[in-house]
Amino acid sequence: MECEMCGKKTQHTTKVMIDGAILNVCDDCAKFGTPVIEHNNFKRVESVKVTLPEPATRVPDTHPAKNAVKKKISEEDLDIVEDYPEIVKNAREKLGMSQADLAARIFERKNVIASIERGDLLPDIKTARKLEKILGITLLEKA
Repeated sequence: MECEMCGKKTQHTTKVMIDGAILNVCDDCAKFGTPVIEHNNFKRVESVKVTLPEPATRVPDTHPAKNAVKKKISEEDLDIVEDYPEIVKNAREKLGMSQADLAARIFERKNVIASIERGDLLPDIKTARKLEKILGITLLEKA
């Protein structure tokens, strides 16, 4: 294998995020990034022929609640809760995660997590949604 950062030949590489790019690097270069946690162990299959069944005819659903149009909440209608720094820090610590662990899980840098937990950085909606999902918390509320 070859390190994607320095080009050194090595037996083992580590997947890390460096400035937003995910690279397979040697142990020497791994210290420059944040470890990336693999989310699945699926192997890529290059050529598979899939035959799909014919679609079934659907009987129209007449239940009024199921056919009701759901209003989507736009991002302009959402606010971050006021005590977001404590909520994020307490949830992370309760799960036994370090700031680096959480950063890797949501594909952010450790200093972003630290700034959010200090209250120096208000997370954007996308980051808040990722934090909510990973930590099992609520950070967004209707404005």
